[in-house]
Amino acid sequence: MSEVGAVIDVSNVCWSDEIAPLGERRPRLGRLDLLRDAWRRGRGASAELTLIADESLRRQIPPAERRRLDAMVRAGEIRLAPTADPELLTLARDSGLYVISRDQFVDLRRAHPWIPSAASRFLAWRQGPDGLRFVRSGVREVPEQRKSRAEEQKELIRGSGVDLRRADHARVMEQDWRCVSAACFQAMLWPDRLLLWPDIARRDGSALCPTCGSPLEAKGPRPPVRVVVVSEASTDEEILRFPLATETSVLVGRGSLPHGVNLAAPDLPHPAATGRVSRRHVMLSLSGVHGPGRGGRLAVTELGSSNGTVREPSGAGGRTEALVPGEETVLGPDDALVLAGSVRLRLSGRLHFPGERGLPSSPGSVAATTELAD
Repeated sequence: MSEVGAVIDVSNVCWSDEIAPLGERRPRLGRLDLLRDAWRRGRGASAELTLIADESLRRQIPPAERRRLDAMVRAGEIRLAPTADPELLTLARDSGLYVISRDQFVDLRRAHPWIPSAASRFLAWRQGPDGLRFVRSGVREVPEQRKSRAEEQKELIRGSGVDLRRADHARVMEQDWRCVSAACFQAMLWPDRLLLWPDIARRDGSALCPTCGSPLEAKGPRPPVRVVVVSEASTDEEILRFPLATETSVLVGRGSLPHGVNLAAPDLPHPAATGRVSRRHVMLSLSGVHGPGRGGRLAVTELGSSNGTVREPSGAGGRTEALVPGEETVLGPDDALVLAGSVRLRLSGRLHFPGERGLPSSPGSVAATTELAD
């Protein structure tokens, strides 16, 4: 391989139980030593390495190693960052460095669209009979829904301490909650159901008000609500987005539509694309919902439009399929629809986006739907 330097995702390396001590699921600074030695054996003692770690690593490693980490930071060997990933990716992009990490950085793909095209520069490690060796980490392009889901998971962890991979946290997010504190501003605004994500207590996993910290009262299962993203098909530039709840059908077309989405609404971008859509183009609904907060798939019925509708499957090599008027089609989780060859519709990957019950009951109200994050 060429003599190109590398940036190491230190936290990712220290947490890897595939580096000795094997199988130990806590971070160890000694794993970084083994990996650096392996890199320099292959590239020479002077091989350039930049080490960046999350600040949280200092609290997570054993106390004896913490003192050594502090010494390495003071000596300039390691740089601590509030969140290491954005910094190390920017450095790798600007300097052409290898990235040594098992992370696929899916939550940062929109901020760093160059990643798939530089897949050969993303390296992981593998334990062999002669020690560690470096292999490609398997970075590849991923659907927009996966990017959305990964972004949401990171935001929940950093913002509310919610980790959807934990069963107790997932159960909290599957419920609606109410703050009962008479002095809480959020409870005054929304006395029936809290519109913000709950915080989760580290001690016992209970739901807490994110504003006043009071215990929340459960209000029953949280009905699934998803966001449909509408974009111009050739550029994928966003036109608008709107909510889609279970047990609700929404008509999408052009012009004034009671209980529908008007793609010809004033001030929307790409009028040439939306102008090809029929007045009554498709009917949408959520299908295949498996419990509260678990999403579902987009079901669509073509209504006999002039310019047709096709299903656009996810993944390379998938074949588009023209929809038959009057027949309901259930899309795959990452599939999209293309209306009249000019407008693309897809589900956002997010399941727990903020303020979802603040969305308008009539999805034709465009102004209130265009500020949501994907």
